[in-house]
Amino acid sequence: MKRLLVFLTCLVCALCASVPARTAEKTVIHLLSTPFGTGSYVLGTALESIVNQGDYPLSIAHAETPGQAYNVNKLNADAAARQNTVVTASQGINWLAEQGKKPFPAKRTPLKLIGIYTYTATWLVTGDKDIKSVADLKGKRIAMGRIPQVIWGYEPDALLRNGYDDDFYKSLKIQFVGTSEAATALVNGQVDAATIGGYMDPVSGRFSPAPQTVEVLASGRKLRHLDWTKDAVEKTAAKDIRLFPIQVPAKAVDGLEAPIWIGADLHGLFAHPDFPEEYAYILAKAMIEVMRDAELRRVLAQRGAALAPDTGLQAMAERACRLFEAWLQDSEDAGGGASAPAAQSPAEPGAGTDPEHKIS
Repeated sequence: MKRLLVFLTCLVCALCASVPARTAEKTVIHLLSTPFGTGSYVLGTALESIVNQGDYPLSIAHAETPGQAYNVNKLNADAAARQNTVVTASQGINWLAEQGKKPFPAKRTPLKLIGIYTYTATWLVTGDKDIKSVADLKGKRIAMGRIPQVIWGYEPDALLRNGYDDDFYKSLKIQFVGTSEAATALVNGQVDAATIGGYMDPVSGRFSPAPQTVEVLASGRKLRHLDWTKDAVEKTAAKDIRLFPIQVPAKAVDGLEAPIWIGADLHGLFAHPDFPEEYAYILAKAMIEVMRDAELRRVLAQRGAALAPDTGLQAMAERACRLFEAWLQDSEDAGGGASAPAAQSPAEPGAGTDPEHKIS
């Protein structure tokens, strides 16, 4: 995801002033992502620019939504949207929808995957020097995303609920306030812990922090990252949402002094089973073609980095472009040039597969 998220972020800024007018022949596809500031929102904005800029028979109209649960419900309830709408979602939300578990009041038709673009994971971080593990959070205030924001709300709550004993969970003062709000609450000292997280590239295994995580890590506070433990992740996967354990090594993000276990989810672009296959193919093709165009990626990174950081998205793009340029240099130093490696299909967690992964 580091390559894709970083590139797409740069692309948002580099193309925003030069997207040509849509031709009358193009079919409009609606793309529903998640709240502004999330990685999925950046992806949606960038994919809109990519497709509308390119020579494709489709154009994209991107909009933010309250979260993944809303996206699944929208496609289940709106027959017309099934034909012309794609969404960002995860394996986890799909499983909850299929089972009819909260936040869904009843079973929903699971969506079909157009393409994987990352593994996602969240964990807890604290500024309290006396809190050294998740167990030390007993009776404490924890801020996280809203429940419909499954990765940032439902999943960390499920880990606390299923990975630890009932008395511990009942003692917690959990606030489902939203991703950015949780980060702000921790930085301002209004809570004892909050969720942060990021993305793992399914090809390279590299880790990149989410926008909200960057905000927390840049606050200047001395923070401790809390290990979910592999046992808690496996208990949660057995009882509830299908997370799989990944070990994040020390130094993968600022302040992470020792490896920690986290519960990861598979994230991507999804559509209802009724969505036309020809459109799904075009969208997948657009993402792949742009990822493989090394020179285009380099030029767009340079152009994006040159833009003034007038908005939060552009500020994020400026930082992302620096990371992207570093990745290009790493690739060239390794003798492989700047082109991305061929896409691979990561093993999906589940029966018959080894669910244990490590991030480098």
